[in-house]
Amino acid sequence: MNEEFLKCRLGFIGNSDGSAYVSQCKTTVAVSVVGPFEPKSSKCLYDRGTVDVTFRRKTGSITVHDKMLEGIMQSTCEEALIVEQYPRTSIAVTVQEMQDRGNLLATCLNASCLALMDSGISMHHLFAAISCAITDSEEIILNPDELQINSSVAYFTLVFSSSESRQLLTSHTTGKFSHSIYLQCMDKCFAATREVFSFYENMIKKQLIYC
Repeated sequence: MNEEFLKCRLGFIGNSDGSAYVSQCKTTVAVSVVGPFEPKSSKCLYDRGTVDVTFRRKTGSITVHDKMLEGIMQSTCEEALIVEQYPRTSIAVTVQEMQDRGNLLATCLNASCLALMDSGISMHHLFAAISCAITDSEEIILNPDELQINSSVAYFTLVFSSSESRQLLTSHTTGKFSHSIYLQCMDKCFAATREVFSFYENMIKKQLIYC
């Protein structure tokens, strides 16, 4: 994974509590976080905060597939945030696609984590996502491009927490694959997320230096 794999700019949206503009390979997304704020009474929970993730395409309307991706992002963010610390409030995460050249879900998840970090909202753990494609010869390709994804027999996006133990938070898979291949993908993706977490750490250090 080279240094061009991930690029990020934090705090670029002035009217948000946290934001991140992230390029992962050739896919780019922008994420803003607002909150915690007081929601409508119908969305208010007395013992915890609520998380609302909205995904927006660059062009066109949202599809059923996009709503599924939105749900994956929401459940991942909810699990990472300490929502019990913010009762009767809501946290809004808006994910805007800028350019999709493959691995969109992983890019959106990593950008969401960086934006939440920038917001200062308390979290149980950070999270990092890595995608991989499986060829018909069972070769595992990390961070595949569009051509590799389209020609693959299976495609995974795996999300791990920042804990030292291999805690798998989210698994989104398509295609056919064996159990042994899935375990191999978990090993490779988990190792790759360590580099993503190192990138997060370096971004926060830079942010503190410039504050």
